[in-house]
Amino acid sequence: MSNSPDASPADLVRLSVNLNPETAELLRELAASRGLSYTEIIRRAIAVTKYFEDEINSGRVIQTADSNGKHVRQIELL
Repeated sequence: MSNSPDASPADLVRLSVNLNPETAELLRELAASRGLSYTEIIRRAIAVTKYFEDEINSGRVIQTADSNGKHVRQIELL
């Protein structure tokens, strides 16, 4: 499977997914706010999830922090 967003039509896999209304609305909002297609938003979400999984499987933790670094939260994937 190609990781390139410019894959030829022969390289693409067409999928059909079912989303609840809330998730569909989040997808619409993300696509609109970034000027991206639904496909690109989903592609990026999968890439970020894979990155997080790889980091966690390597023994790392994923954290967020405010701009001054005082409030740190650890992200845990379900």
